[in-house]
Amino acid sequence: MKTERAKEILLQLLKIPSPSGREDRIALYIMEFLHRLDYDVHIESDGEIIDLVVNPEAELFFEVHMDTIEPRAEPFVRGNIVYGTGASDIKGGIASILLMLEQLKKEGKNLNVGIVFVSDEEKGGRGSALFMERYKPKMAVVLEPTDLEVHIAHAGNIEAYFEVDGKEAHGACPESGVNAIEQVFEMLQKLKELEPFKVKGKYFDPHIGIQELICENPYYLIPALCRGRLEARLLPEQEVEDVLDLIDPILDEYTLKYEYTEIWDGYELSEDEEIVQIAKQAMDVVGLDEFGAMRSWTDAINFTYNGTKTIVFGPGNLDISHTKFERIDVRDVVKASEFLMAINEIYGSK
Repeated sequence: MKTERAKEILLQLLKIPSPSGREDRIALYIMEFLHRLDYDVHIESDGEIIDLVVNPEAELFFEVHMDTIEPRAEPFVRGNIVYGTGASDIKGGIASILLMLEQLKKEGKNLNVGIVFVSDEEKGGRGSALFMERYKPKMAVVLEPTDLEVHIAHAGNIEAYFEVDGKEAHGACPESGVNAIEQVFEMLQKLKELEPFKVKGKYFDPHIGIQELICENPYYLIPALCRGRLEARLLPEQEVEDVLDLIDPILDEYTLKYEYTEIWDGYELSEDEEIVQIAKQAMDVVGLDEFGAMRSWTDAINFTYNGTKTIVFGPGNLDISHTKFERIDVRDVVKASEFLMAINEIYGSK
């Protein structure tokens, strides 16, 4: 029965498109769902961003974002697998929270934690930033697709946009020009040879690569200009500023100009932290046993930078999130709701 209910809730969420900047309809649906369960909802807004807050005085919060990327796939179901943009990232997580709240009401139990549904995670993280301006919880669980692993560590990141300038020549005369594409790949090879990207990590390895590249070649020419986006994933313990000191000289050598658009340090929580201990107890209750680390930017960075001890957890798979094949097993949605319910119970008994 829980599986079918999870499927029903998730499909309703997926039928409401909610790309960043257009979260109004999904926020209204969630508000109405919560009102039917007699939960008070506090609306936080700065005129553009909308956050929905339940139980605002709590010191432990569950946080989940309402937005997705622009729709790439329509929702449909095959057995217990639900497909569609946002299924894994992160409407399966929203469904697990709503399922938990339904179950609490059915069993006549109290909601001991706070819950916040935020906007704009996929673009600027402004929803979690707005929440953290106005609330200062002690601990948080940020819902993201982790395959039901409890992530007590988080990657650092560097993102840069760049332009590489070569020299035009007829395509049949490569020796007379400077190929900007080849310059980009030469630059990338030097970046990959930097020591920070050769080490091995506890949860994942560091990585640097090109994620976008547009090169001009209108008239069968040696391409003379490439614009691109560089992304680096760092280990939780690696200091971003130390890595930038190594990257800067290479970008100075090869690019016409560049701009860092994202820079943040990662983190790893000690297993002695209260939120980790609570999570461990909840894991024992529901039969989960894996700690891990989040590889992508999440709202956990905004929480952590503001002093909130934060773990990341949720149903769904990060690898297939944002792809045309995004999907989730609703049995994992149910398991996630049981884990969250166990945290609510354990925290409330303290």
